[in-house]
Order: sequence, then C-alpha cells, then structure tokens
Amino acid sequence: MRLSVLFLSLTCFATTCEAADFMDLTKKVPAGGNAFMAIDIAQTLKTPMAKASGWDKKFSEGGADRPMHLPPEAEKLLTVSQIDIVRNFSSNWNVSLFSMSENIPLRFVARAEGGHMDKIGDTDAVWIPSDAYILDAGDNTMVMQSPANRQAISRFKTQMGQPGATGFSKYLELALVKAGDGPQIVIALDAANAVQSHRIRQRLEDSGFLEDHEVDADALTKTLASLQGLIFEITIDESATGSVRIDFKEDISINSTLAKLLVLGALENNGMSLDDFKRWECSVVSRTIVMDGALSPESLRSILTIMAPASTKFSSLKDENVEESSGDDMAKNSLAYFKSTQSLIRDLKSKSKSAGDDSYWLDRYAGLVDRLPILHVDDDLLDYGQKLSETLRVMSGSRKTTNLQGGIAARNNYLSGGGYYDSGYGYGNYNYPTTRDREASAANARTTAKAQGSAVKIQGFQLIDNATNEIRREMTKRYDMEF
Repeated sequence: MRLSVLFLSLTCFATTCEAADFMDLTKKVPAGGNAFMAIDIAQTLKTPMAKASGWDKKFSEGGADRPMHLPPEAEKLLTVSQIDIVRNFSSNWNVSLFSMSENIPLRFVARAEGGHMDKIGDTDAVWIPSDAYILDAGDNTMVMQSPANRQAISRFKTQMGQPGATGFSKYLELALVKAGDGPQIVIALDAANAVQSHRIRQRLEDSGFLEDHEVDADALTKTLASLQGLIFEITIDESATGSVRIDFKEDISINSTLAKLLVLGALENNGMSLDDFKRWECSVVSRTIVMDGALSPESLRSILTIMAPASTKFSSLKDENVEESSGDDMAKNSLAYFKSTQSLIRDLKSKSKSAGDDSYWLDRYAGLVDRLPILHVDDDLLDYGQKLSETLRVMSGSRKTTNLQGGIAARNNYLSGGGYYDSGYGYGNYNYPTTRDREASAANARTTAKAQGSAVKIQGFQLIDNATNEIRREMTKRYDMEF
C-alpha cells in the first residue's frame, strides 16, 4: 500500500512538473497574448510516428519532410501570439520560447539565419531577415520575437526580470496544464468578447445556413457571439489524432450535425479548410462543441503553421560547422532543401483538389518556405525558394481578393431591387426578382469569383512547375546527383 501511494505521489509530481515547465515559460512572454501553441518536443520525437518519419534526424540526413523544423537541442516550445480573430486570424505579434537542453551561441544563430548581431541596451540579440529578434533569456531559454521591434525587445527584457503573473487568462492557463500530460501538442485560443453579433448574423444569412435549416436565428446568433475559445489537442503515437473543443458562454441549441456544418463553414470562410476535419466525429455537450478524429501528416503540418515560430533556420546547427562548408555539405543541404520545397508543394496541390478555399494555407506555406534552414544551401536554390514563397503569396492574395469581391457582388445582387431576369414579376424584360432569382444570382457571383481565383492558382502552379524543372536540372548537373 505504501509503495502504491508513493508511486501515485511521484506520478502526480511528475505531471505537475511537466505543466510547470510550460508555466514557467509564460513568465518570459509579454502580457496580452490570446493564443498559444505548446509542443513537448522531447516527448514528440520519442513517438513511433516521429521515428518512422525521421523527425529526429538532421535536416540533411532524412529529416527534410518533418511537419516543423526545430532545433534538436530544444525540449519544449511555447509560442504565444496576439491573434486578430475577425481579420483572417492575422497575428499582431508572436513570441516563441525554446526550452533548451544546451545553449546555442547567438553568433552561430546569426550565421545560420543570415542575420547579424545587435545590441539593445545591455542585451545581446540577433536580428534575422524574417523580421524577428532572437535573444538568450537565461535558464537555457531562447526567445524569438516578431515583428523585430527594438523598443519592444528592451521593455520585454525588463519585464522578464520582474516577478509576477504570467499575463495569461484563466482560460489559457487551464488549457496549458494539459500540455505534457497526454497530448504532446496543445493549441489554445481565448476568444472571449472577440466576435460581433451583427457580423455573425450577416455571415449566417449570406451563407444560406438559416434558409437551409430550421433554426432559431436569434438564439443561434446569441450562442455564437458568446464564443469563449477553443482548445486543440494533438496526440501522436503510431499516427496523429486530434481533438478540438469549442466553448461558448450560452447553451448550444442545435444538434451535432448542424454544429459540424457551422464549424466547417467557418473554416471555409477563413480559407482554412482541411479534408480531415470533414471526416471527424462531432458532438454537442451543453455549451461545448467537440470534434475529434485522425490527422494525416499533411494536415498536422498545416495546423502547426498557424502559430509557427518566425523562423527555425538555426534548427540545422547541431554538429554543423557554421563557419565553413565542404562541397559535400553544400550538396546534401541543398538536396534536403529542395526535397522540403517539393513536399510543401505536394501538400498544397493536394489541398487544391478540394472544393474548399485554401487561401490561408497558401499564405502559411509561403512562410514555411521562408523558414527552411539555409545553412550551406546553394544560392540559386535559395533564389528559387524566395520566388516560390512570393508566388504562393500572390496566389493566396488573389484568392482572398476574388472571394471578397464575390461576397460583395453576391450581396449586392441579392439586395438589388430589380434587374434583367427570365422569371419573376414585372413589366416586359425588366422584372422584380423573386427570392429564388436573387439567391441564384448571388450564387453565380460567388461561383464566378471562385473561378477567377482558381484560374490564378492554376497559373501559379504552372509557373512553379516550370521553375522547379529548371532548378532540378541545374542542381543535378552542378552536384552530379539526382534532385
């Protein structure tokens, strides 16, 4: 009995320590963050899925296809952001904290990132081209803050030396306790008081949800406007599974089928559709919508882009000579870089086959290309990567613009008092449109806009394919190895 009690005590203590490790990191981030992503890197790399996929290997030795590039010295990652929920989930600022097993000299980081050393007050920092600063926060903690604001870094450093609260809301603190206690990855968003009722009502009307389903529009609007936040847990073993809970302050009056349609519609509206989510189970429990199911490696990578650190080029530093490189180093690292770009392109092409809007993922994947390790990578290949990310951003921007134009046109057509129609009530060819006419006109406007965005995306992929074939031939010839 005593041994059992001792064992349970030690187990509870170990769990508390895991959570406390992440909580300790929160003391080193600015106040005001409303979202976080916590990854227990050490535990993740021990999983069968990670080992089978080579996530624990060096970038140049088979680890090029991992969902996120992280320094092998890092044991935990906590990324905290201030996210604007109503503006396409854009981030106002982002701070990533790496809990390290050993320190990496900042001059090595500057070399790997293509940045330079800077002195902010009495603090040594590294400015990197991805618009971020990296500094040593002590206690084997490396901090990356973006955008690169020198004044914010100075105040941030002062804040880190002061005891006090974490600056996290209670909702985020409760979510963070789960990190390291089962799921290896936890993503949470505090959305209290973030959404507006009139915008929700308009979205419900524009989407046709209220007309297609018999629901109490006022009650549903009130419930959705009471959104408190969401917690996304990802557990990795032989494969990855996910579970997301969406919490509201008001009771949910619709069934699980309609709740799932609403969630999928919200993702579609923000260009964040993923096919895996369509296959997930959904349930409604009082004030919470719960969805769970399997996650493909591609979907896992997409999800991790939502709050990815500003850069992880320094992730290739382990056992590398950052000052000099041999021809063999250049060839291996260039091949790994090229393979990574091709993996990202395959992901995006797979997403483009879906009917869902993927503008958000196009933009996020452009950021993934920017974050790929560049140490000892061929300059011509880096130019190819830069053009690739620029093209993806153009494709994303076009998609967003045409979707916006389609929405405006659809709403104008629906609200129009009259027009040329083949049916309806009026005099001659100028008719007063029926509700069905207006709905058809609005749907046509959206379809036309989507077709325009798709045309730009098809053209973009054609340009990417042409550039890929050209750089593949050049690199194969240059290094006498198949790219």
